Amino acid sequence: MNIVNKLTLRHLKLNKKRTLVTIIGIIISVAMITAVSTLSSSFMDLMARQEIATDGEWHVTYLNANKEQIKAIRNDENTKELILNKKVGYGVLEGSQNKNKPYLYIEEYNKIGFKNFPIKLKEGRLPENSNELVISDAIITNGKVDYKIGDSITVDVGQRKSISGKTSGEFLMQNYSLLKEAGKVDEELTKESSKNYTIVGIIERPNFEPTWSPGFSAFSYVNEEAINTKGTINAAITLKKINNKLFDKAKKLADENGIASDNIGYNSELLRYYGVIKDDGLKGGVLKLSAIIMGIIAIGSISLIYNAFAISVSERSRHLGMLSSVGATKKQKRNSVFFEGFVLGAISIPIGIFSGLIGMGITFLCVNPIMKNSSNISEEFRLVASLPSISAAIVISAITIFISTYIPARRASNISAIEAIRQTTDVKLTRKNVKTSKLTGKLFGIEGDIALKNLKRNKKRYKATVFSLVISIVLFLSVDFFNGYLKKSIVMTQDGVNYDISIKMYNIDEEMKKNIIRNTTSLENITSASYMETINVDALIGEASTADFIKEQGESYARKDGKYIYQVEISAPDDKTLEEYSKEVGADYNKLKNTEKLTGIVIDTLKYKDENQKKYIETKILKTNIGEKLNLITNMSENKEEALGDVEVAALTNKFPMGVTFQGPTATFNLIVSKDVLNKIIERNSMLKEYIHTGLFLNTDDALKVQEKIESIVDSENNNGIYVYNVFMQKEKEEQMILLLSVFEYGFIVLITLISVANIFNTISTSITLRKREFAMLKSVGMTPKGFNKMINYESIFYGIKALIYGLPISFIAMYLIYKSLTESFEFDFTIHWISVLVAVFSVFFVVGATMVYSSSKIRKENIIDALKQEII
Repeated sequence: MNIVNKLTLRHLKLNKKRTLVTIIGIIISVAMITAVSTLSSSFMDLMARQEIATDGEWHVTYLNANKEQIKAIRNDENTKELILNKKVGYGVLEGSQNKNKPYLYIEEYNKIGFKNFPIKLKEGRLPENSNELVISDAIITNGKVDYKIGDSITVDVGQRKSISGKTSGEFLMQNYSLLKEAGKVDEELTKESSKNYTIVGIIERPNFEPTWSPGFSAFSYVNEEAINTKGTINAAITLKKINNKLFDKAKKLADENGIASDNIGYNSELLRYYGVIKDDGLKGGVLKLSAIIMGIIAIGSISLIYNAFAISVSERSRHLGMLSSVGATKKQKRNSVFFEGFVLGAISIPIGIFSGLIGMGITFLCVNPIMKNSSNISEEFRLVASLPSISAAIVISAITIFISTYIPARRASNISAIEAIRQTTDVKLTRKNVKTSKLTGKLFGIEGDIALKNLKRNKKRYKATVFSLVISIVLFLSVDFFNGYLKKSIVMTQDGVNYDISIKMYNIDEEMKKNIIRNTTSLENITSASYMETINVDALIGEASTADFIKEQGESYARKDGKYIYQVEISAPDDKTLEEYSKEVGADYNKLKNTEKLTGIVIDTLKYKDENQKKYIETKILKTNIGEKLNLITNMSENKEEALGDVEVAALTNKFPMGVTFQGPTATFNLIVSKDVLNKIIERNSMLKEYIHTGLFLNTDDALKVQEKIESIVDSENNNGIYVYNVFMQKEKEEQMILLLSVFEYGFIVLITLISVANIFNTISTSITLRKREFAMLKSVGMTPKGFNKMINYESIFYGIKALIYGLPISFIAMYLIYKSLTESFEFDFTIHWISVLVAVFSVFFVVGATMVYSSSKIRKENIIDALKQEII
């Protein structure tokens, strides 16, 4: 080690505070980069494992593949595991006491299939040949069939076939509930084969079995050797390499082996968590969005590290000037600063990475119990630190340290020894530079005038501080905006199910309705319930109030008089639900009950997926205003149009009461009214009574248990026209996504807030510390403690105002860029989160003020003489 480097190390040791502040700045920056990248990779890992636990692990599936095609699929170089699956069909479950589930539904899997799909064995073992069977425990608990391991059963297997109605002659799968007409089963089984099975195990009811399906799940073993040259089977695979090329490779494999493109399927839910997205538009949006966010994070981190060096340029310049005075060359001076950066980086970067990983590990330990208590997520966060993310943190930090040291090193090496020691280049004053307006003095007094002159006197330090504040504002607002719109995007991809169980009742008498509602709502395990009556009518909407995308449909909705025909789903919740809902959306409950002047709440927002554009769209289905009237009509009387009167708009909202969900991409909207108003509308056309249907919607803490009890209640009645749907798995999956996204969102905001606060604190505290002599000089000429405090407060205000002038416009530009990056896959209105803007404005002044007060309090008690004499901090 040469003498210059030894002197540099000694200088770092002598200036312990300055060195420590710089090290802490680098550590925080590296820790944040590491934490953000680790949080992202850990979040995606959790979602992937949760998807596997719920729906199984497979990547690509080929339907109806023959023996030769299966051989080609197995031998493909990218095939890791081959899952064979055959949907055998339905058989009558002898002795089933559940009238809505009279069948066994049998599927066959190979050994890999049983391993990769969530088929959880409770007792016994899995099948090992095609004559063995495992059955769902729901057959025993729900179907009340007393099967045991070792029992031998004979099943006539076939397919469900509709007898009459719209689905007449169609083959039905598990997603269709048992069809009934006039109290009788309206479907039949086609017999294809008869087989004898031995029950060898009992499994938990599979998550992928719809709760309303008519068949209890049972699984046997697929005998690949028994597949003849004409037979077909479904082949799903897991891949060795998961990347965006898998889609082209799957299609190529299918084309080469005569597999129809319609028979190729992808596990899109799982693949997206591996970062593989088939939709190029969505993939492009994700890449753009990721680039913008990582750019914001990188700028924040660079700012934090750079300011740790840049604010202390004057001190380093003096040290380098001393070296120059004893013969150090320009190269030696530059290398001295680079060596200083290397030493600080070598200490800080490993500690920063370790701190980021430890911090996220502790966060996950705290979050995992909360997630388990608030949802049925089976998996936990685990720390996933990818090599690319760690490498990125090291590279970004190293480059930033190099830039941060290069600029002051180059400047210091080019000035003379005398200038560097005296620091005459740091502050170059002219009367014009420090001139302030008379208005400043009148508004803020002599303290405000001095405060502003202080800032103008050293513009480099002032600009560094303002830059730090601007970056902090942009970081916070951009990340908050990103999180809000990311959550909105995820919500748009969901169906918006807001209940666990629905009971739909059509054409049944009022007494039966009351019995079912009364008996059902009194059950245990029900946490909330909503009862709703619904009818469908039409509305005439003027062109000015019609959505643009409806106008584009042309004649399909337009009338000759220039109005458009909309379908209206009018829903009347029970009074308790309506009162809570009206408060939530800001409507007057009493006005909604008024039958003299009919009013209703319009849900004016529509969301849907446009298959042509391959994007999710949220838009306004109506352009109406509160107080305007909707002209309702009906065409039920011999296809004659009859007026139903007007309903005034009491409120416009995008929120839904329990039981109401988004309509499709058509001219349809929801109108929420009171039962009194609904009855008044029905009075105007008595035929509407025949078309009213009732829904009872429930949230529970044990959906399967409640479903069993409801089915018992429904079976005790003449259950024709009563349908029970248990959608708790779908709702739970959506809630899990939102919950995990919220964890990601708040964790992200906390990390960025820490970056911002650390950046501001580090910059301002260092700046204040470097101004000890300046403050001592002011005190020596008579500035009182009160005047000193006022000066510091005014400086805080000037910093904040200047930062907001630049920070807010830049933030809005960053927000718009984030918004535009999402519009390739999602379409919705651009809105600014003004609450977050107000929080940012308040936080800037609070953090700046608190930091200034804290830093200045440390030097307030120092001796004036000692401070004036001080040369090195």
